[in-house]
Amino acid sequence: MKKSITLSIVFICLNILSIFSQSIIKEGDDLSPKDFLKERVFVHFNSSFLVSGENLYYKIYCLNAKTNSLSNHSKIAYVELINANKQTVFKHKISLKLGQGKGDFFINASIPSGNYKLIAYTQWMRNEGISTFFKNDITVINPYRANKTINAKPSNSSDSLENSSQVTKENKHEKSQNTPNKSEFLELALNKQSFHKREKAILNLQSLKGKMSYGDYSISVRHMDTIDIPERWNSNTFISQNHLNTISKDSISFLPELRGALISGKVLLKKNNMPISNIKVGLSIPGKNFTFKIATTNESGTFYFNVDKAYESLDAIVQVVHSERDAYKIELNNHKSPDYRDLTFNDFRLTSSLKDLILKKSISNQIENAYYTIKSDSLEALELASPLYKSKEKKYFLEDYTRFKTLRETITEVVDAVYMLQKKGAYTFHVKFYNGIINTNLLPLVLIDGVLIQNHNDIISYNAKNVKSIGVVRSKYVYGGQLFMGIISIETLTGNYNHASNESYIKQVKLDNPQVPKRYFKQEYKNKLNLSRIPDFRSQLLWHPDFSMDTDEQQISFYTSDNSGDYEICVEGFTHNGNPVSLKHFISVINE
Repeated sequence: MKKSITLSIVFICLNILSIFSQSIIKEGDDLSPKDFLKERVFVHFNSSFLVSGENLYYKIYCLNAKTNSLSNHSKIAYVELINANKQTVFKHKISLKLGQGKGDFFINASIPSGNYKLIAYTQWMRNEGISTFFKNDITVINPYRANKTINAKPSNSSDSLENSSQVTKENKHEKSQNTPNKSEFLELALNKQSFHKREKAILNLQSLKGKMSYGDYSISVRHMDTIDIPERWNSNTFISQNHLNTISKDSISFLPELRGALISGKVLLKKNNMPISNIKVGLSIPGKNFTFKIATTNESGTFYFNVDKAYESLDAIVQVVHSERDAYKIELNNHKSPDYRDLTFNDFRLTSSLKDLILKKSISNQIENAYYTIKSDSLEALELASPLYKSKEKKYFLEDYTRFKTLRETITEVVDAVYMLQKKGAYTFHVKFYNGIINTNLLPLVLIDGVLIQNHNDIISYNAKNVKSIGVVRSKYVYGGQLFMGIISIETLTGNYNHASNESYIKQVKLDNPQVPKRYFKQEYKNKLNLSRIPDFRSQLLWHPDFSMDTDEQQISFYTSDNSGDYEICVEGFTHNGNPVSLKHFISVINE
């Protein structure tokens, strides 16, 4: 990696947004550390105190570390929850669009009580070390699971979660002094301060500087518990603590994921382990909407695949595309997780006097989860891959024809655009072009559910009853710089063809899917009669991670629940010019 990296790095060093092609930076290139663009990740999350049965909601802002404006460089961010034993509770891969992403995690009953760290970063940030990662303490209470690390304090002690880190008591009068509902750019106001249960509240955001206030924000409305809990970073304090570490060319071990998830590796000669340049490598992610890509190795034998579309399968196949592929082997780059050994966690002690509070929250969570199907979130539509050649193919749906036993018989009897040749017991498929048969040593691109088939003998006897359709492109086609004499694309009924192989030129890759974005549930009481018998013990009245301020005044409504008490309204985000905005407001829900 010290000898060469892709032109993606040149793109970052020079801030040229229009360059996406790959080439090489060599050891003698004159690049100053100051030229390297740096990123930072800020996370707005709903609470640093969670009880089993609740959800941790979060919004990611990936920023240019110098300007604080949203960065469009990294397309993937990583969010982890780490326990005091330095173990990962969850690790989410989050797709970023224009520097923003979102996700959530359900705190289930298997997670023990204790102090945790919420951590977020991009692959590019790993070159600077974990000191630049976003890190925030989170406390979890699990009333269903005994934990020996929890020591009850004397019953006469004050209500608290004892934690030597910086904590904040959720007191609306104290907090209103520190985080006002008005900043230089926005003002936050409510139609009133006190509400009845299940009443509509109207939140108004007013621009104080016209278009200079326009930006991207996230909004949380959550019940407050008057206990000491770990303090959350807000966008203002995060920016004020931001620092830049030096990145040198020689210290780069992680490439930025500029267009999506990055899959990389090397092609080596089997006989001497020497890296080989200018070799084609194919990536297949099977599925009904499959991904297929071809890359070329660079001078160090390294190949890169940017997966910029959503994919359905967790299994991918990487293989050398070459007539003498048996002479090569593939070694994949498997980056280890960040080293969290130096993280410090504070002692966790739970006061016995918090029993009533935890019991109340636990009961409320159980009731809410019992009605989850009525109040569930919905998944956003994914932008799935679709090969460009699909519009050019002639498609044969096998249900329209007499079914034959094998793929060989089906090609012969049904697919008139394809013929087969046999030489020394080896079969090959060929495409009949519209202008006649072209004699050439080149073969067509043959895919089953997106899996590249180079040895056609492997599928001659494949059970055709498993095949849904066969598509044929009857012209030359260039894919990733490789010329193919047509395309034969076979789709199975299940869409998950598995090409098992022990050959060194082909590797199976386990993928980690990005989280599917959600549209989060928003309670409505327009028709109260329909919902009058359904309990409502929400502590999270609103989670709106995708609020875009693009007019001088905007309103958002939400409904209160049957949970009385004080609620915190928190707005976090950044203007388009990179100015941080952090607002808070407090309301009360009274017993009727």
